[in-house]
Amino acid sequence: MAAKKKITQKTAGRPRSEDLEPLVLKTTYEMLAKKGYHGFSIDDIVLETGVAKTTIYRRWPSKAHLAMSTVTHMISPYLEFPKEVPFEKAILDQMDALSGVFSGKFGRVISTLIGAGQQDVELADSILENYLLPRRNAAKQFFHHAIETKQIRFLSDSDIDVCMDILYGTLYFRLLLKHEKPKFQDLRPWLESFLHKLQK
Repeated sequence: MAAKKKITQKTAGRPRSEDLEPLVLKTTYEMLAKKGYHGFSIDDIVLETGVAKTTIYRRWPSKAHLAMSTVTHMISPYLEFPKEVPFEKAILDQMDALSGVFSGKFGRVISTLIGAGQQDVELADSILENYLLPRRNAAKQFFHHAIETKQIRFLSDSDIDVCMDILYGTLYFRLLLKHEKPKFQDLRPWLESFLHKLQK
């Protein structure tokens, strides 16, 4: 009887429109952390939140899109590049914050999604379009700003792509293979040495 009462209370009313998006994203994040991408469905989100399935699909056209919108929403505060901060410090501070996030529950979520994307074309496309490319474009713009303000030497777009792979690849390699935790302090001296070379 207690379980039945709990379900009745949870689904008794629709959430207000202004509460809908954060509620759905928070619930999706918790399910990703607990069950993994393939461990839940949109119906589970509907049951947990009381938000109509049609409303969810109106905002997020697929489960993959919802999952990556959730990840982007959760990680966005750690991805900013403040232009008033010197280039090297901004990069290192941002990577430090990102490594901290990767070491916790969010790291499990993003590694699970990347792994699931290897066998799910729709999810892989969503990771590329909604997570990876926007992040790389923002980083590339920050590199161009550093070049324009003469903080680093000239780099072509292809050079910048390689630089981003060298820098962030260190975190993602540890995140995905889990042979070591993505702890930034272990990597910092090597990354500082690499960034110094960009100033010549």
